[in-house]
Amino acid sequence: MPLQMASELRFPMGATTPLSDNTVNDFTSLIRKVSGPMGHQQVIEVFKQHFCKVSNDYYSRSSSLEWAESDMVTQAYNAAKDTPNFIAAVYEALEELRHKNATVPTVQHINQILKNNHVQYEIVGDQLIQNVGSVATPELSESVSTTVMRALGDAKALIGTVDSSSAIDRAHTALHGYLVQLCADNDIDLPNKPTVSTAFKQLRNYHPVLIASGNRSEEITRVLQSFANSIDAFSTLRNNASLSHVNELLDVPEATATVNAMYTIFKYIQDSMHRKNIKLI
Repeated sequence: MPLQMASELRFPMGATTPLSDNTVNDFTSLIRKVSGPMGHQQVIEVFKQHFCKVSNDYYSRSSSLEWAESDMVTQAYNAAKDTPNFIAAVYEALEELRHKNATVPTVQHINQILKNNHVQYEIVGDQLIQNVGSVATPELSESVSTTVMRALGDAKALIGTVDSSSAIDRAHTALHGYLVQLCADNDIDLPNKPTVSTAFKQLRNYHPVLIASGNRSEEITRVLQSFANSIDAFSTLRNNASLSHVNELLDVPEATATVNAMYTIFKYIQDSMHRKNIKLI
């Protein structure tokens, strides 16, 4: 299955930012580790074909494995001038080889190379997402509910796109579920059907890691109060400016800023838990 991406990424109108040499080297090193029943040269030939589609180079089969690897590296560098389609070429070559029973790396391996080299793209599901202008999506442990994880994944896929207003609803759902679960896991009482604001208020009042007591605690308390005010606004925006209901939607910059603000609150709570060596849910 082809990697899905926005049309402006698949069909760029102008020059795109190329991948660094180090990034290309990391990918070619990963490619060399792929193995399958068709033999290593045929594995390399599959990557060559996909890279040639991106660069518009003429594809021809190499005369030996040594030449195949050399040609593959050259074609990878040519394809890397178009970052989104280079990533798609790697993804789609791996998918083709996986269906041919080859042993291939996962999407997580691709994302890790991109992250290590500060490339602002990420594959979520079967879609390529550009992370420009976004706060990093929170990374949660396996004990977090499936609903929270799925909602965060949906928000990550939508933020920064024309559907950014939909990301508000999904990020709000994730934040809500996360705060409620954190209260439950720490025996903090909540009313039936608590709001996001209620859950955050109870955590601030009763969880020691969220009670400002260190350096400049007065100013930090003011920052945390601004978080509380923002959470009230998130709920209003979710109900009145997202696709959770029939609403007039926010423009992309405002929707993206709203989701990034929710991610910031996630990150603060997580960092606080780590700082106090309290188990992060």
